Amino acid sequence: MTTTAFQVVFDRAESIGIDRRSVTAHTIARDNTIRTVSRGGQVWRFDVKLPDGIAWSELRPYIEAIDYADRYTEGVVQLSNTGYTSWLNKYQGNSVNSTGFVANATQGSANLTLTTSPTTTSGYKFRAGDFIQLGTTGRVYSVVSDVAFNSNAVTLHRAVLDASGSKNLICGPNVSWTVICSQLPKWNIFARDQVSWDGSFIFYEAMV
Repeated sequence: MTTTAFQVVFDRAESIGIDRRSVTAHTIARDNTIRTVSRGGQVWRFDVKLPDGIAWSELRPYIEAIDYADRYTEGVVQLSNTGYTSWLNKYQGNSVNSTGFVANATQGSANLTLTTSPTTTSGYKFRAGDFIQLGTTGRVYSVVSDVAFNSNAVTLHRAVLDASGSKNLICGPNVSWTVICSQLPKWNIFARDQVSWDGSFIFYEAMV
């Protein structure tokens, strides 16, 4: 079962922290030689803070849904608020639109090969930082480096977790993550009809 209850947290966010770095281990020898190894684990992690002061009468149904979902129900979320889509995660390329991209993906590889793309005769198909989802239920990846209009090679920030095959790409604000809320802040009512929170919502990409 999945829920959309957490979407309001992203839509009304005061701040959003995004972390998708890998887990690493370091050892430092007595001569200060450092060795490091990546242990993978490049899951998306969101630290989202709701502002204090939103009316209880406005948030009440959302809080009910959030508390019901709790910390064990998977939720589907997007960065789709119009306040974000013009700058945070908009498609940056020069193709005629951000739909119509198809690519071959190989599980375990951090590279995609575009097989179909909207018409573009100059500029870029993708720019570094663009978000890509492999199909409507696939994982979300970010583009590491610019993809020129005459190139079909896309490098992703992590190896493909989805099954190998041909994928219709969802781009920019249209991507969605399936997440688990690992930290659910308590809410308090103050000044009669306002809500405050005692911390951030922490979401991790669901990996099962």
